[in-house]
Amino acid sequence: MKKFFKLVICSLLTISLFGCSASTNAEPQSQEDNSLAKIQERGELIIGTSADYAPREFHMIIDGKDTIVGYDIDIAKEIAKDMGVELKIQDMSFDGLLTALNAEKVDMVIAGMVATPERLEAVDFSISYGKSTDISEGQKIVIRAEDKDLYTDVESLIDKKLGVQKSGLQEEIAKEQLSNTKINYLTKIPNMVLDLQTKKVDAIILAADVAENYVNKNPDLYVTEIPLIQKTEGVGIAFKKGSTALAEQTNATLQRLMDSGHMDEIIEKNEKIVEDLNKN
Repeated sequence: MKKFFKLVICSLLTISLFGCSASTNAEPQSQEDNSLAKIQERGELIIGTSADYAPREFHMIIDGKDTIVGYDIDIAKEIAKDMGVELKIQDMSFDGLLTALNAEKVDMVIAGMVATPERLEAVDFSISYGKSTDISEGQKIVIRAEDKDLYTDVESLIDKKLGVQKSGLQEEIAKEQLSNTKINYLTKIPNMVLDLQTKKVDAIILAADVAENYVNKNPDLYVTEIPLIQKTEGVGIAFKKGSTALAEQTNATLQRLMDSGHMDEIIEKNEKIVEDLNKN
């Protein structure tokens, strides 16, 4: 987990609004970090997400309107509130999120993304966040319920078709731990689930909470106990490299939510929403 640093907002705002007087002996900085100031000046925080990951981010009809909701979205609202700006959501495929971030089409990515070593080479991450009892989510193999006695270990999946989300942590796990399977790459989780149900693949990998959600909604699916190793710690929010001010401001909000217990309340509220939706 990355160390949390306290943010001094005033100095950054002073630089943004009034400029900075450097001494004659000071070396000029190559690039000023205005990652936070430009958002506050714009009055809008733009987040990138892939809204197919309930209870984190998903689509729901509210008052007749298709709305993106979930606990990541509620957390993003808290982040925007602490910045004093409005929240704008850009929904896109998971494998395009970091490209959009580095092209500055979004200010941050909040989409159940894990800070793998490969991703850390391309972007920065916030501290890890989640439920206080389970900040490091595991990964689960989901199969059809009719096959629960057929696929009981990694060896039973040799030469079977495995569905994973392209550019997700599950892709890395599949390549390292299930290399003897035939890996099928898709960009959207609902498409992966549909492929499993229609027997285009024999198994899929999902984060534990997402797997539980889909199995609760679809009794024809089953979460196996086949162990998978997740080497990285928890989920974080991604920023363009060098966005120190934005990362520190975001970390301050995440730490506040976790220290107060409000993080757990937000997560449990959205888990209950998904549970109720699955009953209908």
